[in-house]
Amino acid sequence: MYQNYFGLQAEPFSIAPDPNYLYLSERHQEALAHLTQGLQGSGGFILLTGEVGTGKTTVSRALLEQLPESTETAFILNPMLNEDELLASLCDEFGIRYQKRSATRKTLTDKLSQFFLKANNESRQCVVLIDEAQHLRAQVLEQLRLLTNLETHDRKLLRVILIGQPELQDLLRRQELRQLAQRITARYHILPLTEQDTQRYIAYRLQVAGANRPLFSAAAGRKAHQLTQGIPRLLNLYCDRALLAAYTESSAEVLPRHIQQAHIELNGTTGSIARKPRSALWRWSAAVLLLIASAIGSYSLVKNTEDFPKTASVGQYQAAKSLASVWGLPEPPAEEAFCQWVKHYDLACLELNQSLQQLRRINYPALLYKRDKTAELVTDGTAIDTNGWSGAFLILYQQPFTENADAHQQWVREQLERHLEQQWHRKSSAEQFKALQKNQGLRVTGELDKATMAWLASRASDFGPRLSKEG
Repeated sequence: MYQNYFGLQAEPFSIAPDPNYLYLSERHQEALAHLTQGLQGSGGFILLTGEVGTGKTTVSRALLEQLPESTETAFILNPMLNEDELLASLCDEFGIRYQKRSATRKTLTDKLSQFFLKANNESRQCVVLIDEAQHLRAQVLEQLRLLTNLETHDRKLLRVILIGQPELQDLLRRQELRQLAQRITARYHILPLTEQDTQRYIAYRLQVAGANRPLFSAAAGRKAHQLTQGIPRLLNLYCDRALLAAYTESSAEVLPRHIQQAHIELNGTTGSIARKPRSALWRWSAAVLLLIASAIGSYSLVKNTEDFPKTASVGQYQAAKSLASVWGLPEPPAEEAFCQWVKHYDLACLELNQSLQQLRRINYPALLYKRDKTAELVTDGTAIDTNGWSGAFLILYQQPFTENADAHQQWVREQLERHLEQQWHRKSSAEQFKALQKNQGLRVTGELDKATMAWLASRASDFGPRLSKEG
């Protein structure tokens, strides 16, 4: 109805997976790089997880488009299969002929093995992609692992890409699947779009649809990001309804009130969207989000983060859940060390005793530990009551995706040059780190310590959940 009014040639926000509207944000590009590197390695399994609607299918389609023509691919779109049905589906996907009425599990396995060996001899790679993999039965996953046992001295003859929601991570932590989990050589958890990428996403899809001018005000884009948390599928739904609302009012552009109207129509309420308990955390305007954890075992918590939350109190564990939520992660398992668990998502823990000013400079959400037994949520980092604070805190930060140590060093050099004046560019690394640390109010060590690494990560382009860009 609104296409002619806005001069559009097509529907810009359809939820159908049209490749013409493929938009890869920085996080999607990073996920794609992880998966591509995984296919080039020697492992058998690659894992891609993310919340509903965050773009997992988008990344998988982009990955498949990059594969060479010599790649043999099989798609399993229905994960509700038993072992025999899985083997039969793989044979069907790879075009392997077999007697359907009399085929046994051994027959199907032998035919697949022969196919993989022949493909390898002809320099062809075999890849299986399984969507909604969180629904796979443990026995089916074990059958997949057995198929990947076929290998040469330097590579697997079958690569399996598992795509699913965060529950897939929980499934793979089961004891009976530990051998499969050890074979995952590349994994990535897709986070929602940042506010900047949300604006770019909306503009890109409108441009592809034929728009010759901006149709969403900047405020409308911010409102759309706030209400959808940057989840692409929700953005499509909201933006489509908002365009209709603007058309109905004969408005020249979509305004925040049109986004709000779309929200009401889609959710039947004027309140916040039901599926976003973390949205309030993202709205806080403080320089850092401070989650005050219970003091039981606070000093041992900071010194032994690898054991957290096994040794934590209920209050500390709830705070850890909140910290994970800010990063868009699923609920952390109570039986696994928190700082070990976040490594699955390419995050690292940083525990330090520094001043509040230094903590603000890093500008990441943090857990502050107090000596008493209170658990308090503080929403304003500029008005923190530090009475009883032990001085210790824990944050998460994301290391940059780099292929090797040389690439990592190059990334660090680029960041130093970005934040230091020209006169420091030819100085030694130690002098550069001292200058950066002094200028930014960090503890001066002259080394790339964790606090400095976290500060660099927080200033990198859209890196992590920066709640404020000032400072």
